[in-house]
Amino acid sequence: MHPHLFQFGRLILPTYGFLVGLGTILSLLVCVRTARLLSLDTDKIWSVALLAIVTVLVARILLNLLRWPQYTLGVGLAAVAALVYAAHLRLPLRRTADAFAPSLALVSAVASIACLEAGCDYGIPTQLPWAVIFRSPAAVPGTPLGVPLHPTQLYASMVQFVLLVLLLWLLHRPHHDGEILGAWLFLGGLSGFLLTLLRGDGVVTTQLVSAVMVVGGGLLWLRRPQVAHAG
Repeated sequence: MHPHLFQFGRLILPTYGFLVGLGTILSLLVCVRTARLLSLDTDKIWSVALLAIVTVLVARILLNLLRWPQYTLGVGLAAVAALVYAAHLRLPLRRTADAFAPSLALVSAVASIACLEAGCDYGIPTQLPWAVIFRSPAAVPGTPLGVPLHPTQLYASMVQFVLLVLLLWLLHRPHHDGEILGAWLFLGGLSGFLLTLLRGDGVVTTQLVSAVMVVGGGLLWLRRPQVAHAG
């Protein structure tokens, strides 16, 4: 692991922050492309995406000061803000959500790699040949050092990359509005729940989030419109 990508004196560039930033930029580019494919106003989609990013950043700062769980609440607040703003811009909510789904898979995949470099979201001990061992004292507090662990971050990243390919494939096929996001929520939530069986931290929170994702994805599929959208 490499918690610090660059260090010059007291100037430190965290690998986690760099990778998340890179993933966010790539996700924005993918989002604009999928929005164009779904015949959405790319300027409006760009505005919604930027609002979501700003909301996450502000929420992380405030939640860190309050010592509340940052990731879950921050993403939740960003999702609510994005939905409200998309409705204000009169964007079709289901189709807009579909445009964001591949980007969510991409940023999740990159963020999982960032977690591997930082030492967070680590797995339980294992003797498998592909186990990872964290040795850096700069790892996230609480990360077991010198112990072979399941690389759950890599597992999660590979799953999200596969989902990214699947979602892009579905976008080019006839589908109902909301199905793309539904597929990401259901499959991403199911895989996330299964991965908690190998996780060594934050299991309960992850299980709750995964369960909500599965239910939400299932509802989007069950309550899909009658008319299919041709990608």
